[in-house]
Amino acid sequence: MNILKGKYKKINLTKIGGLNNSNYLFQINNKKYVLRVPSKDNKNNFINEGKILDLISQLNISPLIKYHNTKGVLVSEFIPSSKITLEIYNSKAFIYNTLLSLKKLHTNRCDIFFNPFNEIYKNIDYLKDINYNFHHDLNGILNKLKYIEEIYRNNMDLGLCHNDLNTSNILYTESDIFFVDFEFSGMGDIFFDLATLSWFLNDKLKMELLNSYFGYFNLSLKEKLENYIFVVKLWNATWSFIKSINSNSHYDYRLGGNMILDDLINNYL
Repeated sequence: MNILKGKYKKINLTKIGGLNNSNYLFQINNKKYVLRVPSKDNKNNFINEGKILDLISQLNISPLIKYHNTKGVLVSEFIPSSKITLEIYNSKAFIYNTLLSLKKLHTNRCDIFFNPFNEIYKNIDYLKDINYNFHHDLNGILNKLKYIEEIYRNNMDLGLCHNDLNTSNILYTESDIFFVDFEFSGMGDIFFDLATLSWFLNDKLKMELLNSYFGYFNLSLKEKLENYIFVVKLWNATWSFIKSINSNSHYDYRLGGNMILDDLINNYL
């Protein structure tokens, strides 16, 4: 780790949060950096993440990476980011600037793939294997998932996707949007990213998002976005259930997953 070699014997680390990883802020020669250390139960493919980071290094959509290894330890330059409030998140300016950076990502190609349908099936199979106590009947939810998968199996809008665009992975400045944590990134349908961004948007802003990204809006785009919001929510729910098994976090992942399934059953089936 070049910036940590040599004369630097002691570096003060300040914890700055993280769900699946621990993140720390530190300073060398009046320049700030962020250290990311994956949690012990994080089994993501960091070799693939490294390839993605190399691929997008010239796009100016991510902080400059100073170090990254196959275990997921990462050091990047610190970019001061404003807190993304609901007011900011639900603004046309935020949507527009986020989509500018996202389009730069989506136009790239690589040999790494992320299939959210397979990931959901894999998560559920694992949970069933360990006799996880689900509070919901999953049959209707899985039938809906299979229906959506079948519709878009041969109708994908393919691009290099981030696949985890929650607000903790978006850095917001006055003029730019940057993304961090590319652990789940790979080729897939760009609607997975668009749906993640749309999770908390009202119908008017969803229409604004689609119109800003594609240059037009129609009911087919809206239907696909809504279907992928279902997929995004279900993926997050199954991830939360797995996280609840061995997490020491104060956040109740099991409750969070159950709330998402309540939403899917009440509003999407």
